[in-house]
Amino acid sequence: MLCINAGDRSARNEQFLHIANRHPCFSTETGVSHGRIHLPVSPACNIRCRFCNRQFNATEYRPGVSAELLKPQDAVALVRRALELCPEITVAGIAGPGDTLATSHALEAFQLIHREFPELINCLSTNGLLLERYADDIAAAGVRTLTVTVNAVDPSVLKNICAYIVVDGIKYEGIEGAEILIAAQKRGIRKAVSLGLLVKINAVLIPEVNGWHIAEIARTVRELGVGIL
Repeated sequence: MLCINAGDRSARNEQFLHIANRHPCFSTETGVSHGRIHLPVSPACNIRCRFCNRQFNATEYRPGVSAELLKPQDAVALVRRALELCPEITVAGIAGPGDTLATSHALEAFQLIHREFPELINCLSTNGLLLERYADDIAAAGVRTLTVTVNAVDPSVLKNICAYIVVDGIKYEGIEGAEILIAAQKRGIRKAVSLGLLVKINAVLIPEVNGWHIAEIARTVRELGVGIL
């Protein structure tokens, strides 16, 4: 278990309040006065969730769908234009349409955005499979808030949600893939927290599959130093 002393807890509370005052995802009140822009720059994913249906079209509005894919340099131009039209934007987010760490596109985009707009809160979402590997690069790219999707912390549950994962070109299925993903998520989350990133966990609740398991996810990520699920 990660032990947090009073000084660390106070510093994290101050960090959370500072970001929550500017980040719509961390405060319902903030969404009234501040905005965020999501940039679809990540083309590929390294896990296969059984419920996921990623597409490119201009008619659907749901996770995993975007009208087009942006190059990192095009994402910077879009942020520039968006801020001209809506200066209330305080957050630049990248959550897909694939996983942000399956390719280098998201980190490249954030590096460019942070260089030109250092006042923006860069926010990255990932499945966490490669989080430990790229945690230092994430922090160096100016990312301050991180969302990790954790749908189970028991391989026997996760194998029914995630069909397979791919690491360094090797495909792992079933229990083996689930065990690798869970272990990687735990290591990555712990490292991200140690680097001072504000980490939030998202869980997709599937009543018949993991509905009874959400409390265990919460207990596990709390032990890793995360306070938001």
